[in-house]
Amino acid sequence: MSPLLIKTAIAGLVKASAAVVAFVLTAIVARALGAAESGLFLFGFSLLSALSVFFRLGLDNVVLRYVGAEGTSEVAQQKLNTGLLWIVLAVVPFCGLTALFSGPISELVFNKPELAPVLRWLMLALPAMALYMSLAMGFQGQHRVILTTIYQNLGLSALFVAAFVAIFVYEKYYAVGSVVSWLNAENAAMIYALSALVVCISAFALWYSQANVAFSIGKLRDAELWSASSNLWAASCMSLAVSWSGILIAGAYVSSEDLAYLTAAQRTATLTSFVLMVVNMVVAPRYARLWKEGNVAQIQKLAKWSTRGMIAIVLPVVAVMIVFPEFVMGLFGKGFEQGALLLTIMAIGQFINVATGSVGYLLNMSGHEKDFRRVTFFAGPLTIILALTFTHYWGALGAASATAIGLSVQNLLALAMVKKRLGFWPIG
Repeated sequence: MSPLLIKTAIAGLVKASAAVVAFVLTAIVARALGAAESGLFLFGFSLLSALSVFFRLGLDNVVLRYVGAEGTSEVAQQKLNTGLLWIVLAVVPFCGLTALFSGPISELVFNKPELAPVLRWLMLALPAMALYMSLAMGFQGQHRVILTTIYQNLGLSALFVAAFVAIFVYEKYYAVGSVVSWLNAENAAMIYALSALVVCISAFALWYSQANVAFSIGKLRDAELWSASSNLWAASCMSLAVSWSGILIAGAYVSSEDLAYLTAAQRTATLTSFVLMVVNMVVAPRYARLWKEGNVAQIQKLAKWSTRGMIAIVLPVVAVMIVFPEFVMGLFGKGFEQGALLLTIMAIGQFINVATGSVGYLLNMSGHEKDFRRVTFFAGPLTIILALTFTHYWGALGAASATAIGLSVQNLLALAMVKKRLGFWPIG
């Protein structure tokens, strides 16, 4: 078996574990807290996920490209260290102000005053997530699949689930005489924030314990780094709009219960794209290295092989979500069956995301990030407009439809751009 297949298999097992843990996280929160409270936490979680991408300042693929092509060279380390400092300078003031004004933000922006304590705790998690997820891209550039997955999503989800379940079991079986449960949306957010801090500390310890790796910054200004990251940051912001604007806009329009159904459906549908994450983890550093070597033929072969494999793997998962959506949504608790149609719509959008292949990485790793930015600058505003319009008229159903349409448009346009710039169809 080739080294690539071995690494893909390992990545698949680890990513599958991460996907299962993420699903379990949503299910246990929904079942333990009920629709209203879980809606607040899951909405705050969605907001946190979007902001953690925004405050990585487009540095993810820059770090991956440098470390993937040059390892832990002095130049690659300098780029990473400077990027981490930029993240701190950007995210810390934002978190402080948001925590300070969480009350007015929750009431005036999202029409949910009860969201304020959840928002305050999650602002503590945001800097930690932005930093350790950036380090995850460094681990990915080194082809360290397990560590990459741990610091992208598995570590935080697993730690949170373990703590949440431990408290739930204690209350159920050992807290004799207790009438009111300690577990609510605010305290779930507190557990999540503390878990994020633990994961962040461990990521820094592991990265900087490597031989010949040290935290040192020659200069805060780096025109080359900013030129590369700003293009990718703009694209990532628009990709955020595609992925998250439906849910975030719905937060201001729909009830906490409907928000719970929508976020549960969205997180479940995202399971279909875990195979895309697996493949991206393995092939993205290779795209960077092959492009640097000028080997477009091998890029084409790798892209087509991986896309066909992804379609074959993901079809059964999508089929279950489309044929048995009530059963799948019912796993989250009583009443969640109402989100069955939401799951079907979002699963179709995610399937198109997978079936078009690693188009974003193909463009970004080959130096065509400006082309990817153009694609996202069309798809992002389109999704926002659709989300505002559809959610106003159709509520959660409109938000799900806008998200699926935006995701499909973005990936189909990126697919066409790959054909234009690299000369082949990844799905051919």
